[in-house]
Amino acid sequence: MDSLLVERYTPVIANLLDLHNYVFISGRQMTAMLATNVDEVTRFKNCWSHLELDRFMADGGMYRHRRYGQYLKHIDSTKLTLLPHQAFVQSLEVNSLNGGMDRHFAPLTKVFMTSPILDKLLLMMSNIFDWCEGRPSDWIIGVHPQRIVADGAKKGLPTPEGLHRNGVTYLASIVMRRNNITGGETRITDAKKKTLECLVLDQPLDMVLANDNRTLHEVSPITSVCQERCAYRDVLVVTFTKMEN
Repeated sequence: MDSLLVERYTPVIANLLDLHNYVFISGRQMTAMLATNVDEVTRFKNCWSHLELDRFMADGGMYRHRRYGQYLKHIDSTKLTLLPHQAFVQSLEVNSLNGGMDRHFAPLTKVFMTSPILDKLLLMMSNIFDWCEGRPSDWIIGVHPQRIVADGAKKGLPTPEGLHRNGVTYLASIVMRRNNITGGETRITDAKKKTLECLVLDQPLDMVLANDNRTLHEVSPITSVCQERCAYRDVLVVTFTKMEN
């Protein structure tokens, strides 16, 4: 991670997030801040080819593949601690489709977890959110690599639950790859569901950060451009939940 760039841009990003409750960071900016390169990004993107089918879709959909893991970022540490693997649970209040049940997803792979991009990305975001909170905090970090597939004429649904919150403090959505698709537009609203912005994350590492307590979000369905070819949207969703000290 380029510490000088992160130190320079962390207060700028945090102030924009405080002001608007969300902020967009381009993949080009992210590449510079993370001090990464094409080879690292390519290896990281390839991890999305090793996700497993999400079998907990209440709509019966077979279009989402994912893995899941959690980290602790302690207030007094500059390192991340991987937490024991467990079921992913959301309340029905925040996820009317799939909430209210234990969802057992495959754990993160070793290749994914040891990517220098992941470590730098999570630490960078913890710095930004610490700045937003006005002081360092203990964070539980949820890591959700996901692939949404559009199969022939069938659409893929990035947010089948519709406009929603995640029930956390802050969240990030980072696109890794769009292959042979149209759609996938991210819509961010305020708490009263008034649209703040609609945008398409289309370049690797394009990212939106949002205050989950003050915004809602959804992503429009994706469809394949050429129905004879694979069509998918790869994203990394990261959630930060503040622990009370």
